[in-house]
Amino acid sequence: MELFSDISLSWVIGFIIAGFIAGYIDSIAGGGGMIQVPVLLFSGISPIHVLASNKIASVFGVLMATIKYALSKKISWKVVSIAIIPCLVASYIGSSLVMYLSDEVIKWAILVAIPVAMIFLFKKSKKIQEEKIELNKKNIILSTAPIGFYDGLLGPGTGTYMTISMKKFLRLDYLVSTASTKPLNFATNLGSAIAFIMAGKVLWLVAIPMGLANVAGSYVGSHYAIKGGEEFIKKVLIFVLIFMLIANIVKIALS
Repeated sequence: MELFSDISLSWVIGFIIAGFIAGYIDSIAGGGGMIQVPVLLFSGISPIHVLASNKIASVFGVLMATIKYALSKKISWKVVSIAIIPCLVASYIGSSLVMYLSDEVIKWAILVAIPVAMIFLFKKSKKIQEEKIELNKKNIILSTAPIGFYDGLLGPGTGTYMTISMKKFLRLDYLVSTASTKPLNFATNLGSAIAFIMAGKVLWLVAIPMGLANVAGSYVGSHYAIKGGEEFIKKVLIFVLIFMLIANIVKIALS
């Protein structure tokens, strides 16, 4: 078990706060990785260890969200049952490939992925006509498995991408899309986590406290998403967009 002994207590506290916020945001609108990953990078941890530790933390939180949404009966289990294995395999392949990339390439890829996810968040707020389409295996796998691969390769914004894809291509409403994303996101996180654990890339001293905080945030966030419905989800999406816009402006100014 690999630890990162040079991390100060103040950074551990920062990881816990980031984990809670990420869990809260991720359980509602996706995009929790857009909060956890930059915080981990700012602490000086190498990009590959950032990706690995972020995955472990996210596994905890998304499992809690999955349980909450399952109990509320908001998950489309037909979509999940068809997509979960392809998503898990795709994520494992993505994480296996990313370990062959240099730290510099990973770092820049993450920085590029975050504003791209922000653009998708903005587009997500546009109304998509609700029309029924056939939920066949081809449509379901094509709209989810590529995002599973992305989750294993990089990760930030995966929940958002997945929810948008279900909304656009499968015509599920926002709450059902968000809920159905959670077990799939758990599968992609698990597939990715297995690859990172086997490679010894996880910093457990970072991942465990952040993961426990993620669980707490996910519990609170999924409760309010179920209670508030689509309008609440849209408001959180706008908050995430503004937060990430400011964070990227600050990062550019400091670089």
